[in-house]
Parts: sequence; structure tokens; C-alpha cells
Amino acid sequence: MSKKEHVIIFKNDAVGDLTQSLPAIQNILKNNPHKDVIIYLSERSENFSFLINGKNINFQKLNYDLSFFEKIKIIFLIRKLNVSKIFILTPKSFYFILPIFFRNIKFYGLCLDGPENYKRPSSFFRKFLYKKVINDRSAIFKRKSTIDIQKELTNENQIHLDEFDLIPKLKKSDLLKKFLPKKYLYFHIKKKTFDKLGWGVVELKILFNEFLNYYDHIIFTKDIEKNCATDIFKNEFSSLNFLNGNFIQKKDKIILFDHVKGQDLYNTIKYSSKIVAFHGMMTNLGSLEKKSVLDLWYCKIENWNDYRSYRNAFYEFKPKYLNYDFTIPSKNIRKTISKIKFSIKKNVRNEQ
Repeated sequence: MSKKEHVIIFKNDAVGDLTQSLPAIQNILKNNPHKDVIIYLSERSENFSFLINGKNINFQKLNYDLSFFEKIKIIFLIRKLNVSKIFILTPKSFYFILPIFFRNIKFYGLCLDGPENYKRPSSFFRKFLYKKVINDRSAIFKRKSTIDIQKELTNENQIHLDEFDLIPKLKKSDLLKKFLPKKYLYFHIKKKTFDKLGWGVVELKILFNEFLNYYDHIIFTKDIEKNCATDIFKNEFSSLNFLNGNFIQKKDKIILFDHVKGQDLYNTIKYSSKIVAFHGMMTNLGSLEKKSVLDLWYCKIENWNDYRSYRNAFYEFKPKYLNYDFTIPSKNIRKTISKIKFSIKKNVRNEQ
């Protein structure tokens, strides 16, 4: 066994979920300054490891859905190293089995409760955790956000986040220096939600024309799809391909940033004047910089359980600062525009 003391953090999930855990991860790093910290990220979030600011960090990648080989590899790694603490910030069932076999390690776990007495892990496995917090998704009352819950799990020495910078300063790439406008609105197309709303290029043009009444330029991104279903956007708007640097100009004021990721994507969001996006990764990244965000929170409520589920998700993930707004988009694009005008006009007034 290695004599060097290690701490392990399991956080192999989506980028939006990673942003929710950043304060907790910084707590762990601050509380363990002389230990080597292994942080497991997923293939979805590994390009955003730069969001984690600290020393003695060893980033490793696990699939979002763990393979059998990966599970075996984790067990052998723990046996090999001198691990004192393990933080389960991604509540996958496999991780909660580990405390049974490694009794000398302190396990900190984020647990889930759900409707119909659903528990992950079960009450039996929770007994083996050194410390636990519960994200109660079955609650019918207002509850703490997942950020606050994870801070409680990891805040051993009562460290306050304002004592250090959460996000390291990042330099703009040459592509961003060349093509990023000075004043622009950032918009992200989430294809699944677009399809549910029945929106297409026509609705997008109507939306963009409204945005241009208030902002000089629009930078937009889209989900990276395996098919070419969304390539139609390249036929309508200027586009910059971040894989090869190719720029195709069609409309000067609207540019699609295609295949942008990692630090380039983060800086695109960071330097925008306004962010309008469907709830998820982009709104979470914007909240890290306390940007002016309009979160398009899509809901399809057909019964009481739907309402409770959406409300609980809102409490769990909603950022807490003045520049964050949200609205529920409508299939009717004109009605949606009427809803978003208030947030846009407020942002414009604040910038004047």
C-alpha cells in the first residue's frame, strides 16, 4: 500500500451536476491541503476540469455509466493506495457498496430519497457511511438546494467560499479573440426541448430578431448531435467550427459556435451580456460567474406528481442571486417572447 495519504472524489456525471458540486469540492481541497486528491470525472465533464482550482489533484475519467471493468479497477486502486476519505458526490449505487469492504476509510455520501419510499442507497448501506446528507426529492415543501446540501457534507472546518476564488482566471483563445463580439447575447439550442416545443428555424429567427432589438450580436450554440439534423442552422447563419477554425459568413450579427467546448465554451458564456438558455449545463455555467441568466425552464405538467417533480427540481437546482431569472417557455413563440422581454429589458437597464 502507498504511504502517501489520498482522498477520492467520485463526480462522474454531467457538466451541470459538476457545477453544483464545485463549492463542495473546494471544501474538500481546502480541508485536505497535504493529501493527494483523486477526482473522477465523466466523459461528459472531463473537459471542464479547469473549473476545479487546487493543488495535488489527479484527475481521472470514468464513464457516466460505469462498466464492470471500471468497477473492478476502482476496487484495486483503493486497495493499492492509502485512502483516508472517499466522497460520493455522484450517488451511483455501486459506490455505496464500497464502505462494506473498506471499513478503515471514512465515506461521505450524498444520498437520495424519492417518492414511494425510494432510497439510494438503502437504509442498510447508509449505516456504513461516516457522514451522509440526504437530497429528499420526495419532499412536498421547499428544501435546500443540492449545492447547500453538498456543502454541509464537506464543510468540516467551516470554511467560507468567499475566502478564495472559486474559478481560476482563464485566457481567451485566439479564435475567441478574433470572433467574439464585445456586446452579445448568448443562446443555446437544446434539441430535445426544441422538439418538444415544436420549434424550428422559423421560431429561432423570430426569437433572434427580437434579441437584436436589444443586443448588437448573438452567439449561439447547439447540442452536439451524432446526426446532421441540426446542420440546417449552418445554412441560415454564420458559423465558426472550433474543430478546424473554419468560418463561414452569412449574417454578420448572428454566429453559430459549432463544436465549442471546454474553456472556449466557458469564456463564451462568461463574456456575454446576457444568457438565454434552457435549464441545464449552460445556465449552470452562467451562474458560476453570476451572469445575467434567463433560464427557460421547460415543464409539461399533467398531474399533481408532475407539478411536485418540477417544483422539487426547481428548488434543487435554482441558483440564488439577483441576475438570475426564469420563465416557462410556450409552444407559441410569440407568447414566449412576451415572457422573456421583462428579463431582457431589466438587463439592458442595468447595463446603461
